[in-house]
Amino acid sequence: MGAGSSIVVTQFQKYIVSSSTTNLITTTGVSSSSHFSSRSYSTFAPPQNNVYNGPAPAYPNIVFKNKVDGSSSAASARNADPNAVFVITGASRSMGLQFAKEILHRTAGKIIACVLRPGSSPALDAYLNSLTRDDRARIEVHRLDVTNMEQIDNLVTEITNNYDGRVDGLFNVAGVLGDKVNTPGPEMNISQLDDKWLASQMSVNAIGPLMLTSRLAPLLKTRKGSKYLRTTGAQESIVVNLSARVASLDDNTGGLAWYSYRMSKAALNAGVRATSHELKRQGTWTISLYPGMTDTDMSKPFQSPAMKDKGLIFPVEFSVGRLMDVVDGMEEEHCGGFYDWAGQALPF
Repeated sequence: MGAGSSIVVTQFQKYIVSSSTTNLITTTGVSSSSHFSSRSYSTFAPPQNNVYNGPAPAYPNIVFKNKVDGSSSAASARNADPNAVFVITGASRSMGLQFAKEILHRTAGKIIACVLRPGSSPALDAYLNSLTRDDRARIEVHRLDVTNMEQIDNLVTEITNNYDGRVDGLFNVAGVLGDKVNTPGPEMNISQLDDKWLASQMSVNAIGPLMLTSRLAPLLKTRKGSKYLRTTGAQESIVVNLSARVASLDDNTGGLAWYSYRMSKAALNAGVRATSHELKRQGTWTISLYPGMTDTDMSKPFQSPAMKDKGLIFPVEFSVGRLMDVVDGMEEEHCGGFYDWAGQALPF
């Protein structure tokens, strides 16, 4: 790791450490860490809930309504439906692959795992080969570059023709940060801004997810006016978008630049909130999620032993399990919101 990367790690560590608290947050309605442990694969014990800068969030926190498993009635119906269809981008490894595993575990539905190069994703391929015949039959791998409109349209055609033209859950997981060694970002000062890198960050992290949502919106539609259009499953579909804490404008009090990544994820959040009003009218709930610092290839250049010792780096299984808990706890009032892994609403 070069000197520049060391500086990035040091500043990022300060940012993460300064955001944690040794006392359980007292925001009304937020569940304690232990509330989720029985529903997630991981036994990892996280630090206490984050404290965010800025005014009170515009959205309420997400708490579980069902005393048995924490799921909302919408999630329970969606997860139990064998006709439900879930689309996941970035499913070749890390968080995208873990979402595929969680959805296979939690639901009875079908999964479309989208990757850049089908057949050349070792982690995904190994997982698929480990499945029983019945479970393997529930997952289809599809080629998708979220910046390629032709491939997006091909996916829509595939789902229309072979999946009864329905999507019950879209998980926009694919994203890019960079490592500061092989890429111009993430930037630590304004002089490092590169126009091509900034454009690529916007394309992958913001424009791609929104265009995919736009093209799949007709397949996500569950109602027209007061009339529900489906005979099985939930009366609401979902669009889940992986965002980042650095996307929050109010929480940005200095210390970490990361201009292109911040801007792209802030743009994603703006798009999620703006489209939520229209999508809600067709029975689709959309949400942005901050997973916490998760142990993935994307975050490895910015990890340090001290961060691991303090429990600030989450296992992938834990992060995705928690995010799915949050998704399964969603109600209509959360549509368009920005939430972390503990169900806390973040300020935009």
